[in-house]
Amino acid sequence: MKASSRRVWSLVAVLASAVFFGLNATATKILYAPETPSHVDPLGLIVARSLWTLPLFLVLAVATRPGLLSKPARRDVALFALCGVAYGPGTTGMYALGVGATSAAHAVLLLSLVPPIAAVIAAALLHERLHVVRVAAIAIGVAGAATLTFSRSTSGSSPEGDAMILVMVVMWALMTLAIRVLTRTYPPLFVTGVMGTLGTVILIALGAALHRLDAGSIAIRFADPRTIIWFDLELVLLLSVTAQLLQSLALRVLAVGLVSALTAYGTIFVGLLASLFILHEQFTVWSALAIALLAAALTLALVPVPRVAEASG
Repeated sequence: MKASSRRVWSLVAVLASAVFFGLNATATKILYAPETPSHVDPLGLIVARSLWTLPLFLVLAVATRPGLLSKPARRDVALFALCGVAYGPGTTGMYALGVGATSAAHAVLLLSLVPPIAAVIAAALLHERLHVVRVAAIAIGVAGAATLTFSRSTSGSSPEGDAMILVMVVMWALMTLAIRVLTRTYPPLFVTGVMGTLGTVILIALGAALHRLDAGSIAIRFADPRTIIWFDLELVLLLSVTAQLLQSLALRVLAVGLVSALTAYGTIFVGLLASLFILHEQFTVWSALAIALLAAALTLALVPVPRVAEASG
């Protein structure tokens, strides 16, 4: 295949993954709705999604296991454990709980804070110096998040729900940095498979402790179009596995910065459209201001800046 064709298909892969990421909040809201036959609660959805995605992650980890894999260093074991906790309770769990307490639009928009927060964590843990552009992104992002959280939306948002989404954003940023370090040694798909396996096992164990494993039968007991489309297809197959595979395939051809930018903006664009036209959520003037601030913060967080030397120590 020609280089130009590979680039085109890689761009298609990135945009497709952004669609699946962007529909996450909408799918969750629909499955929580009383008019949906399955009408699952947040804890039930967390357990059900984990039970059905665990086999997929296991297969991915085994299929992409590198040959002649030596005993991992203790640092790598700790990073894999961090990825598992961050993916399981930290992102999957907190996002499901947060979406249940806030609007889908808020949940999608707050994801724009992942790049600037990741920059702060990288500065603290990886001794990377913050460029003035990244500092500006963080300041504007905080202003946008505060404006969004304290604007009284007519779409069921709440400060408590936004706070849970913000916890999820921090955990996602931590997971992103840990993956960045691990993929220097291990194949990206193998890291994804191990991370997903560990995270879902943790969530399933929590579900067993709370006697909620029965929620896993949602895909068997309900064959209505809403459950099939939004749980079976979107949350289990497309979001949890396919989107990760598409990202990895795109990164083989496209630059990391381009993939990150397209994914971030595509996720927000699709998420906002879905919240407006599928969930019929409404925005206020303050919401529009928050959207502008968060979009500016995301732009500054992703724009290329001159490389600076790492701090010593």
